Amino acid sequence: MSEPPSKKQRTGIEDASKTPEGSRVLAVLGLGNPGGSYKRERHSLGARVAAALVQEHKACSSPERKENENKDLGGAVWLRGEKFQAQVLVLEPQRPINDNGPQLHSALSALNILDSPFLAIVDDCWLPLGSIRFREKGSSGGHKGLEGIEAAFDCKQNYHRLRLGIGGKNLKEFVTGTFTEEEETLIEPVLTAAVSAVEAWLKLGPEASQKIMSIVNAPTFTKDPSALKR
Repeated sequence: MSEPPSKKQRTGIEDASKTPEGSRVLAVLGLGNPGGSYKRERHSLGARVAAALVQEHKACSSPERKENENKDLGGAVWLRGEKFQAQVLVLEPQRPINDNGPQLHSALSALNILDSPFLAIVDDCWLPLGSIRFREKGSSGGHKGLEGIEAAFDCKQNYHRLRLGIGGKNLKEFVTGTFTEEEETLIEPVLTAAVSAVEAWLKLGPEASQKIMSIVNAPTFTKDPSALKR
C-alpha cells in the first residue's frame, strides 16, 4: 500500500528557506510596498499580480518559520506543477518599494540561486491605465523600485519586466494613492491578463521572450489573454 501524500506534496510547496535541488529556478518579484496590494495601492499593483498568481496555484507559505531565517524570504513561496518547466519562486514585498531590488538580491543570495533569471512585475505611470507591456530590458523610467534592481544586480537594465499602466503622473501622492472604484473596474481584466503573461514566462521560459512580447504587447491581449495558450 502506498503512503499518503505528505503536506508538501498536497500543497505543492516547500519551506522557502530551502532551495529545490536538481532543477532550474525562475524567480518572480511583484514590486510594491508591504501590505500595499491589500490597500489597492497603485504603486503595489505588481505585488497584487504576484499575490493573484500564488492564489491561482493555491500555494501558501510554510507555517514553520525559523527565527534566524532571512526576513526577505518572509513572503516567499515555491510554486510547483507540471505546467512549469522550472521551480518557481514568487516574492511579495517585505521592504518599501525602493528597496525591493535589494530584497530580491538578498533572497536569491540566501538561497544560493543568485544567477537565476527573474521577472519583475511593476506599475508604470507612463502607460495608460489598463495597459500592459512585456520588456526584455530597458531603463527604469524613473521608477525607484526598478532603479533598486539596477543597483543591486550586475545585469543592470538587462532583466525581464512586466509593466502595468496606472496612468497619471510620476508624483508620490498619486502612485501611493488607492485605486478608485472606477479604476478597479478597468484594471480587473489587466490582473487576469498579467497572471497569464507571467504563467507564459514560467511555462515557455525566458528564452521565449520574443514570442511572449509579441502577444502580450498586442492591443487585444487584455481582452483575450488565452492567445498565449494557443
